[in-house]
Amino acid sequence: MFFFLLIAFLFFSVNPIKATGEFKTIQKVNYQIDIQGNAIVSQEVQLINNLSEIYPTTYQLILSGPQLENITGTDSQGNIIQKIDRQEDLNNIQIKFNDSHLGKDQITKFNLNYTIPKLAIKKGNIWEIPIPENKSVTDSDISEITILVPSNFGNISFSSSNPQNVIPLNNQTQIFFNNTNQKIFLIFGNYQLFDFNFKYFLANDSNQTKTLEIAIPPETDSQKIVYKEISPPPFNIKTDQDGNWLAQYKLSANQELEINVSGQAKIIPNIIKTKIDTKNYLKEQKFWPINEPTIKQIANSLKNIKDVYNYTVNTLTYDYNAVNASERKGAINTLLIPESSICTDFTDLFVTLARAKGIPAREVQGFAYTNNSKIKPINTNADVLHAWPQYYDQSKEAWISVDPTWEKTTNGIDYFKDLDPNHFAFVFHGLNSEQPFPPGGYKNKHKIKTVEVEFATQELRPSYENLKVISLNNKIYQPTVIKISNQNNNSLSNLKISIENLKWKQEFNSLPPISSIEINPPNYPFFKSLNPVNRNFNITIESLNTTANQFSIPNPKYYLNLIIFIGSIITFSGLSGIILTSSKKHKK
Repeated sequence: MFFFLLIAFLFFSVNPIKATGEFKTIQKVNYQIDIQGNAIVSQEVQLINNLSEIYPTTYQLILSGPQLENITGTDSQGNIIQKIDRQEDLNNIQIKFNDSHLGKDQITKFNLNYTIPKLAIKKGNIWEIPIPENKSVTDSDISEITILVPSNFGNISFSSSNPQNVIPLNNQTQIFFNNTNQKIFLIFGNYQLFDFNFKYFLANDSNQTKTLEIAIPPETDSQKIVYKEISPPPFNIKTDQDGNWLAQYKLSANQELEINVSGQAKIIPNIIKTKIDTKNYLKEQKFWPINEPTIKQIANSLKNIKDVYNYTVNTLTYDYNAVNASERKGAINTLLIPESSICTDFTDLFVTLARAKGIPAREVQGFAYTNNSKIKPINTNADVLHAWPQYYDQSKEAWISVDPTWEKTTNGIDYFKDLDPNHFAFVFHGLNSEQPFPPGGYKNKHKIKTVEVEFATQELRPSYENLKVISLNNKIYQPTVIKISNQNNNSLSNLKISIENLKWKQEFNSLPPISSIEINPPNYPFFKSLNPVNRNFNITIESLNTTANQFSIPNPKYYLNLIIFIGSIITFSGLSGIILTSSKKHKK
């Protein structure tokens, strides 16, 4: 009996297709990746007969992707390579065994070796490695994968499947997977860098001066921003409740304004505790109809947030023809035509079902790099934006990003347990499903490309000047208000403000660029305020970005209290003199 075994390799995946139950396969695959990203692959295969009357005679390996090099195959009696063809992007390797074994539990062993050029690709500051997928057709099959990468690739920042072992060796790292049925996609590197250039067009069509706002990328727990230019500069940048940074501009009547913003984003996979008012993220919004009967019925059938994610991935189909569509459907209309979905539809359905189950959720709009050219807009002037959801994990007290769209379009890479560092957030929609608009949403009549994002080759280092600290009032009868202004193009993180003599301290998570905060320090106790060293507020300001700076602001209450104290002494002295004089007159 002849047996023909086909291994189809699609996007570097290995899929054995064999007669069900006839053979058990044990595969050990080793990937040695060099510093240029080339992979030398050695594959040991054992075919174990499950039946007594069969044995394998031929084998065909089809590999799609780059043309392979150094292809060899041997069994115990020598070369088994019969023919090698390449047509378009397919490498077809036909094998004929010299040494096959008949009988139940008999083993046919052979080795394959080949090179996959540029299996690992450097993108920006990270290395991406799509590992060939080994699919076992029965539960009894065994597949072991060992990957050796240069240690200068960095740490694993994303893995679509959990490795059994990660072992640092001399100048390289060994990663071992055992019997995984998931695709293995690895990203190495501690962070990703993106350079960005945005254009915004504002227009005040009214007959009076107005304040208009644009959203610029904010700093979060997982991304740091260095701004090279914000031109013209806004008069202020404020932070809304969702953490968005809104640059404010005053436009006179009928004024039009073009704003250019450039900088660099550093994406660092990280989770930091964040306190939120959860009820604000459980409300119904325009695109999130959580009270619709259909939504309630689906939500009631789901147990947890992973079920919500799985339902979204399994129900919707990505429509590559709708990439250039701009109309947002919302959750209900998405369910009506699930086969015509894009990233906003996946996100809206996830957020809606999560909120309907009482799990706080919101939308992120930004940029995410993809290898899939079908997802990129055909129009070169169109802005490449992506949407993905976040849910709030109350046990971790943190927002967790997931991407059901990417899982669907990659045919199974798990983007629930971890998100790759190629996601760059522009805005967050939690309290409002539509506002603020992200970069790319502030167009003019020419409809030109306004968002450019590309991998950075060199990390920018922000520069910081001294803060500006002033007192907003010097009137002795008013409360003291001190304004602290960050006049830099870069934010200050973990800002700490203290006044030592008062033993007073106040902290802020961040102070965005070109923004200010106002503080109201307490007054010195009356008698302590009379000490000349307390005639000023001696303020110390420090952050993660800067060393401690000291500022001295006049304390108007010092002079008021001093006048009161001197006046009290004079009054008391006068009263004492009158009493003493009266006493003397009485004695006479």
